[in-house]
Amino acid sequence: MMIGIFWVYKGTVFGKARAVSEGVEHVGIIDSPDNHADFWDSDKGYTSLFPDLRFREYMDVPRGRVVYSVEDHRAVVYMDRTLFSDAIKRQLRIFFRLEDDAVVWRTDLHYTTSGDEIDHLFN
Repeated sequence: MMIGIFWVYKGTVFGKARAVSEGVEHVGIIDSPDNHADFWDSDKGYTSLFPDLRFREYMDVPRGRVVYSVEDHRAVVYMDRTLFSDAIKRQLRIFFRLEDDAVVWRTDLHYTTSGDEIDHLFN
């Protein structure tokens, strides 16, 4: 099982997965020390797959985060609501080495790409 940050673009998952032991614990949740903005700016490897992303901002692409719940002994995946499909969940399970029964899937407005939801957050 891994934790970390991710994006899904044109049906492909990319991001940074880390071992749970590399995470930082906050109130019963072990989270990756990585954040989307820094990764987007510093690790441009994704542009070899998708050159058109070179001129996009990190928040323009549906994204999410995988954390580990110490209490529940399972991964919690927070992601844009547009990513809730069986195919994408399968890809995320592979990318983060998640077991089928040890995952909770959740939306979080922090990861939205919806213009209306973003406006609601900042108004």
